[in-house]
Parts: sequence; structure tokens; C-alpha cells
Amino acid sequence: VTSLNDESDAPIINIIHQTLRMAIQKRASDVHFEPYRRYYRIRLRIDGILHQTLSPPANLVNRINACLKVMAKLNSAERRLPQDGQFSLSLDNHYYSLRIATLPTQYGEKVVLRILNTNIPQRLDELDLPPKSRESILEALSLPQGLILVTGPTGSGKTVTLYSCLQHLNQQYRNLCSVEDPIEIP
Repeated sequence: VTSLNDESDAPIINIIHQTLRMAIQKRASDVHFEPYRRYYRIRLRIDGILHQTLSPPANLVNRINACLKVMAKLNSAERRLPQDGQFSLSLDNHYYSLRIATLPTQYGEKVVLRILNTNIPQRLDELDLPPKSRESILEALSLPQGLILVTGPTGSGKTVTLYSCLQHLNQQYRNLCSVEDPIEIP
């Protein structure tokens, strides 16, 4: 599969869109597409816990994976090596950014999509931080040197907090950069 213009891809695209709609509605952070010997399952990670959703026929594994890879501009023919990418999708008049990771398994490729929040606060005062935490962060950011640790589970706002800190520090006279793999917020 090199493009998604073929009418034969419509049912596959519908499965993908249905899954993503469900994931977004349920506020899932990730979508897992998992092949097994006799079945194929799709699970959503909601509040850190994986929940079974759809079970498309196992014979659709390669077509679903190929469509996802084409959407992310990955090599759809490569099934032996892991691949990582990122893509954007317009669904129901909303814009979403997704990260994709593929991993070969015994029964086909496992694909995981991370749904990235595009409506992120830009400033520290827009974050839902307790006043004391916000004051501590601002004090630490005012120091000429030091280390700030931001920790928490997946989806708790670590990256958004760090980006908001960078935005707070971003001044004409400063040169800022982040070292990330992968880049979380494009």
C-alpha cells in the first residue's frame, strides 16, 4: 500500500477512524493494535489501564497496519524492523496529532498510536497547578542555575509543564533548546 485513494481501503479506514473516535471520546492516551495467532485485538489505554475495544478479523492485520503506516509516511513494506513516526489527522472537524510506533511480533506487527493533545496551555498560569507549586516553579526558573525534575505517570502533564516553563523563559536575549526523543509537541 502506497496511498489511501483506493476504494478497497475504505473499510480499513473506517475501522481506523471508528477506533480513533472511540479513543478520543474515552480520553485514551494510546491505541494498541495487537495481532495474535487466531485473532486481532485493539485496546485503548485509559488512565494507564488497557481496555479491549474492537476485534477486527485477523486477516485485516496487514491492511490496517499498512494504512496506518501510509498515514505516517512510514515504509509500509518493512515488517521486520521497528519504525517510529508522527502524523496529523482531521477527524470530525477536529485536528489531532498522533505518534506511531511499530514492532514486529510472531504473528505480525504490533502498532501503538499515541494521541497527542493539540490544545495545550502555553503559559504557566494556564496550567492547573496549585498556587504553591506554581510559586516554587517560578522561583526555580528565576535562578541562574539548577535542576528541575518534573515526574509523573503517562498523560499527567510532564511535557506540557516543561514546555510552559520554556515558554516562560523564552526571551529575546536567551537561546533555548530542548533535547527530546521523540519530539512531543511539534
